[in-house]
Parts: sequence; structure tokens; C-alpha cells
Amino acid sequence: MEKERLNKNFLDEFSDYDFSRIKETKIFLVGSIRFRDYFIKIESILQIKYKKLVSVCSVDGLLNKEKFNRKEWDKLQEIALRKLSDQEGILVLDVENYIGKQSREEIDYFNEILKKPVYYLSDLKDS
Repeated sequence: MEKERLNKNFLDEFSDYDFSRIKETKIFLVGSIRFRDYFIKIESILQIKYKKLVSVCSVDGLLNKEKFNRKEWDKLQEIALRKLSDQEGILVLDVENYIGKQSREEIDYFNEILKKPVYYLSDLKDS
């Protein structure tokens, strides 16, 4: 039997979320590094199941934030804001209703400056 990444167990964790509400193709994931597992899983779901072009600021930053000094981290944040201009929408991974300072900065920039759609994971959850 062939292995499948998006198997039933993998998808069951996100069965209450309606990712089809995201209409744009190029999506940037925003959220706290403490929920890195969500980044990894949702990226796969959006790309494989929904054919989205998914981006994040920095994979190394996502996996190893504690190894960056303040100057390096600030550079990554600058790059994240630059990357946002190429995106059609963002998905905020507001797990446990948490949105950190840097995520808030990215959301505000995308919403107020670029005036493009912002989706929140919590809003995609079926009630």
C-alpha cells in the first residue's frame, strides 16, 4: 500500500475547517511560531488539496526562532513585509485566539496598506 501524507488521520484534525472559503491562489501564512505544526500541516492541505501557492516568511525562522539574534530576526520581519506584497491573501493561524505582535504587524500591513483579503483560521471553523 502506498503512503499518503494527507491520510484520514492527518485530515481529521482539520475536518472542522472550511479552507474552500479562501478564493485567492497565492496565500501567505501568518502566526506564532509556537504553532509551527499548524504551519506545516495547513501548508500541505492548502497546496495539495486546494492547489494554493503557499508561502511563509522563513522556514528556518519558523523552526529555529530561538537561534536568531534580534538584528537577524528584525531582518526576517522586514523580508516578511516585502514578501506580503506578492501575495493575494493571508491566512492568520490564530490558534487559541493568539496573535503576536509581529503577526499583528503583518496583518495590519496587508489589510491597511495592501488592502487585500485577510482570513483567520478561527473564522474558517464550522460552528
